[in-house]
Amino acid sequence: MKALNLYLSLIITVSIIGSLPILEKITLAKMNVTQMIFYRSLSQTLILGIVVWLGTSSLSIGIIPAKYTAYALLQGVAVTVMLFFYLSAIKTTDVSLVYPVISAAPLITYILAIVILNEPLNVLRLSGVILVVGGVILILYSK
Repeated sequence: MKALNLYLSLIITVSIIGSLPILEKITLAKMNVTQMIFYRSLSQTLILGIVVWLGTSSLSIGIIPAKYTAYALLQGVAVTVMLFFYLSAIKTTDVSLVYPVISAAPLITYILAIVILNEPLNVLRLSGVILVVGGVILILYSK
């Protein structure tokens, strides 16, 4: 059952991530980047508020150490900065170019996971990451 839930979660995530750039491009035709970030953040806040209000969240009442609160806040800043540059790129060029280039992110994730989280270097995973980056390079040269 856990495997089914995992695969279902991944399928839903990939489906949403794969379709969002199309909706973003359509929306950016009539809205500027900062407006879009505002409305997107507003909708996320409202949905999270409803989830917490309904009591379906796993939020605990315990005190969270300041270090982890700072990490969470830093992530919010990072996502906002990333969204600004990502949506600016989507607005000015082809979605079919921008999104595949972003797919090179696993290289950074893999390197940081090894260096910061002490995850093991795995040749098979590294090969997969190299293939992804190779695909991104092919897409860049196809333009």
